[in-house]
Amino acid sequence: MYSLRALQLALRLTGRLYSTTPPPHPLVASLRASLKQSMLARTPDRTAVIKSILADIQTAAHAASTAPSPLKTLASAITKRLDAAQTFRSSTPPRTDLAEQYEREAEVLREFVPSKGAQLSREELDKVVKELFEENEIKKAVGKDVGRIISLVKERVGERAESKDVAEAVRTMELP
Repeated sequence: MYSLRALQLALRLTGRLYSTTPPPHPLVASLRASLKQSMLARTPDRTAVIKSILADIQTAAHAASTAPSPLKTLASAITKRLDAAQTFRSSTPPRTDLAEQYEREAEVLREFVPSKGAQLSREELDKVVKELFEENEIKKAVGKDVGRIISLVKERVGERAESKDVAEAVRTMELP
């Protein structure tokens, strides 16, 4: 059977032997860690903002048949707060106190937006697409091949490339 040492190592690597749930998105893990730090530091405003975005992400995951990216949910939450701040600034009489509160909340959320430095350049994306064309022996993606290759590219690059950029690269790539 398995040795105790092997089971301990498996538990440490996977968390649980019987777990079938995928690991949380890196953004969600980062938010949870920041929530813990915020609660320990006793910063109620920051804690409330982080709790609200975690709740938004969980609600979006439960509401949709396929869970949307937490990054999209985060971007949406930032946009909502900035729109609310603008509305309060333009109201009669202006509510600058509420506008400033929403702007502070948007700033807290912006801390969790990943930097664009992790994004793939067009050349790197073209290289990945070319490799997949060669692996699948395709000269030009047409018909059903387009969707299949796009999904393979997205698996390989993850969220380092936008969907529209991946689709454009696949449709324009043509091997000699």
